[in-house]
Amino acid sequence: MNPVFEIAFVWAAIGAYAASSVAFTIGTIFGKPNTETLALRLAWLGLILHGLAIASRWVRVGHGPYLGFYEVSSLLALMTVAGFLLVVRRYPGVKIAGVAVMPISFLILGASLLVNTEAQAVTGSLASFWLVIHVIFANLAFGAYAVSFALAVAFLLKDSGAGRKYQVLLDKFPEQDILDALTYRFVGAGFVFQTVMIASGSIWANEAWGRYWGWDPVETWSLIAWAIYAIYLHLTLTLGWRERKAAWIAVIALPVILFSLLGVPIAYNSIHGAYLSL
Repeated sequence: MNPVFEIAFVWAAIGAYAASSVAFTIGTIFGKPNTETLALRLAWLGLILHGLAIASRWVRVGHGPYLGFYEVSSLLALMTVAGFLLVVRRYPGVKIAGVAVMPISFLILGASLLVNTEAQAVTGSLASFWLVIHVIFANLAFGAYAVSFALAVAFLLKDSGAGRKYQVLLDKFPEQDILDALTYRFVGAGFVFQTVMIASGSIWANEAWGRYWGWDPVETWSLIAWAIYAIYLHLTLTLGWRERKAAWIAVIALPVILFSLLGVPIAYNSIHGAYLSL
């Protein structure tokens, strides 16, 4: 398939995500329900276009989106938007979280185009079933964590009160117990996905490099992020931390998981560079 189609789909998706971000912001701040509905439709349009871009690249290069910084970043953005839209179908009141989710997805996808977008050949250790599982669950984990972040931010904004002049805006949020419960569930799902990611990555590392764990920067930061979410679950399950305290942990944790997935390959020389190269 001609790469022109892929490029066209990617830029169209970026445009739809950007327009959705603007529409969510305007609709939320100025209380325009029709604009929020438009924002959701633009998000769905962007997701479809984004999926077509990934599918066309898959057909063209002969492997899924799991090799190279560009492919991994693109799939992270796709999973984030998909997770958000699926939650909105079940809990329509959560659509206000699009104010946070859509700009994050837009920025991740846009930033992915700033690096080398050339396809990598699947050779040697990269031709592994465990690598595919590893990357798929990394994306599932980030998608779940990104949604939990948006829900936690919504909880904290509503909990703050933010003054009477913002009361109309705050009333759009679901009830606090729903936001708190959904944040917990998505963190739990993300934690399971991340655990599978780390386990499958260790098996692949043993196949590729002859060891399960080597304290490589990517491995170390993944473990740090996993530990933060483990602390969240421990505090909520055993010490009864919910609502405001738990929400703050979910908010603080997302930059860590984002750095472990996308920032580490930029900041460090890592053995993982074979499939996360810029």
